[in-house]
Order: sequence, then structure tokens, then C-alpha cells
Amino acid sequence: MSTTAIPPTAPKARRRIWTTIRRRVVLLLLCLLLTLLVPSDGYLGSARADLILNSSIAGHGFQLAAWEVAALSQKAADLVARPGADLSPQEQHDLAVHFFDDVGRVDDLAAKIERIYADPQQADPASAAASLQAELDALRAEQERRRPAVERILERQAATVLEEAGLTTRGVFFPPVRFQFTESPFYLIVSPRTRIAVEHGIYLDPTLALAQIEGIENRTAERLGMSALIEGTGGFSSYPTMIIEYPGMDWVLSTISHEWGHLYLFFRPLGQRYFDNGDMRTLNETTVSILGDEIGQKLLGRYYPERLAPAAWPRPQALRADWWDRQQARPEFDYGEFMRTTRLQVDKLLAEGSVDEAEAFMEAQRQILVDHGYAIRKLNQAFFAFHGSYAVGPSATDPIGGKLRALRERSGSLAEFMAKVARITSATELDAALAR
Repeated sequence: MSTTAIPPTAPKARRRIWTTIRRRVVLLLLCLLLTLLVPSDGYLGSARADLILNSSIAGHGFQLAAWEVAALSQKAADLVARPGADLSPQEQHDLAVHFFDDVGRVDDLAAKIERIYADPQQADPASAAASLQAELDALRAEQERRRPAVERILERQAATVLEEAGLTTRGVFFPPVRFQFTESPFYLIVSPRTRIAVEHGIYLDPTLALAQIEGIENRTAERLGMSALIEGTGGFSSYPTMIIEYPGMDWVLSTISHEWGHLYLFFRPLGQRYFDNGDMRTLNETTVSILGDEIGQKLLGRYYPERLAPAAWPRPQALRADWWDRQQARPEFDYGEFMRTTRLQVDKLLAEGSVDEAEAFMEAQRQILVDHGYAIRKLNQAFFAFHGSYAVGPSATDPIGGKLRALRERSGSLAEFMAKVARITSATELDAALAR
């Protein structure tokens, strides 16, 4: 039997073939891995919206961790320094009142300076605004010096009223009221064009300029084919919570209580399901709005009774305790009723599939609002999706608001109401609680 001799070059040839095959397999695997890690706009699956949003905001997301470090450091220092603790109750009252009055003065001075710079007749706006700028800088420095003491005074006052209202956990008041006056982050709201719902939301840097805001909105809307809007936030439920400096003391006290309410619910079923769906978001926001309004009014009545005069209409997001009274005197142009009528018509048009007609109608209504002095940049699906989460006030259309108000009226106290609502995990359970 004969055998065929193997050429001496055959093992080298086989090795080259196997090396080539291995390289191609590795290259194929790397390509597959890259398609998973770096998806393109055409292949994204459920991650498509997230990639587009992150690209649209261009690194302007809100850096919560950095803010928390600075805020917690200040609050830790305040525990030692106890700013304002040596003041009498009257001195504490006067310090807080003067602080809020000067918030208004800061706003007025800043507006005057902006008008000087916007005046095309001003050849040297810096010189023209110099005295105002010096006054503004001095006032801001004074406000910053007073801020820790005012925060601590309001924290202690709010905690006293909340605890007296029975909002404790097994007899212990928790969590402690802690907040900081700061620039609250912007919020990017994304809603489908065919219906009104918060489908995506991202918190953004509070120092964004208007041109940057509109750029992000336009990129997001164009790339996703959805409705987008960036709105300011009056507060943020971090810990300590963020509260913007606003001259209306009634609104600030309500917002302090409102944001604390989110922290209170965080440890309960209702708060833990905040992001489940639109109904749970509305349940949470409306519940803490009711809490904030009621506690805010009690704080004013107890510590600042001279500030109980009715606020201008429309009021800030957290309204006064009498917001449900539809018989109050209203100005000739009723913003709340106008927005409610607009929302109902938009809902009707969208339900009929008339998206373009709904958007044209909203733009026409926005121009009417501008004519009446309401400088609303965009009135779109995202606007109503965001503001509709707060089912309070005469412009509200969501039935959850009326149901929660009815439950509050049937409850003997605010603490009883909060105990009932805190256990709710769906809109159906709210109906069941009312039926009981």
C-alpha cells in the first residue's frame, strides 16, 4: 500500500487559512458588538428616543450630584452655625419679609438693566446701567448673606405646621424640612403629537439661554416627530429640595410644602409609583398641590398674616386655598377658563385625528394670550402634558383633580386625607376610596 507524501508547505498553508478564518470571525463579532453598543438612528429599537434626546440636549443635562454635594455641605454647616437662631420671633418675621421684598427689587433692577441694553439708542449701555448694576450687585450680595438664615427660619416654621397637622411617620416627623433657594432646573417635556401625555422628560441646566432652549426644543421635535417644550420648574424634589427665589411669599411657602410632600410620599406606595403612568404622575402632583396649598395658607396665617391678601390672577402653580371657589371675582380676561376651553378643544381635535388643525388652533390661542400680556412662547401638546399633571385650578380638565378634592372634603383632616391617598396605586383605587 502506498501513501502520498504531505508537501512540507502544507502545515503552513493550513495555519494561514485558520488564522484568516479566526481574524474574520473576530472582526464579525466586533462588528456585531458595535451595532449593539453604538446604535445608529436607523437601528435603535426602544433606545432610539433616548439616543436622540441625549444628542439633542448636547451635554446640557442637569448635574444633580454636584448640586447635592454643595447643598448638603451648606446644610451641614448650618446645623453648626444655626443662622437666625438668635433672632426673636419678630426679628425672624422681619428678616423673612425683607428678604422677599428684596427678591422683587432684584427682579426689577435686572429688568431695568436689560431694557437699557436692549435700547438701540444707547451708545454706551454699560455706562448707562452702571449705577443700577452696582445697586443690583450690592443687593444680591446682601441677599446671599441673609439666605441661610431665611431658609432655616422657613424650614422650622414649615416643620412646625406640618407636624401639628399630624403629618408624621409613626409619631415621628420625617423627613425633616430642608430646602435651598436656588435656580431650579429646566425640564424638557416630550409628548406625542397625536395625544397629550408626558412620554419623555429630562431635567436640564438652569443657566441655559433662550437660544439654547429653543435649539434643543426644535432638534428634539424634528428628530422624534413629537411635540417638545422646555419649562422652568418652581421646585425640585431633591434633598434638600430646590425652591426658586420668588417675591410671592404665599407661593414660596406652598411650594416648600409641596416639595416636602413628594419626599413624604416617596416612602409610600403612591410616591413609589410616580413614574408608572400619566395617572400616577397626576395623582402625585395633585395630592402634593392640595397639601402645599393648605399648609402654605396655614403658614401665612400663623407667621405672616399681613400677606394673606389675594394674589394676582393667574396665580403661580401652587394656588391659594380658595382656588376651588369658582364664584370669585375674575378679571375681564379669565386666563384659567381660557386655557381650560382651549385644552378641551385640543383634546376633541386630537381625538378626531386632526393633528394639524389642533396645532394651528393652539398657535392662534397662544397669540391671543400674548395680546393679553401672557408671554407664552409655545402652546403645544407638551405644554398641556406638563401643566395637566397638576389637576388643580379652574383650567384643569383631568377628572382626577375633582376626585381628589372630593376625597379631601370627605376626610376629617389633612393627615387623614394623606393617609388615604398615600396607599393608592392606581386611578381605579382612587375611585374605590371615594366609593367607601
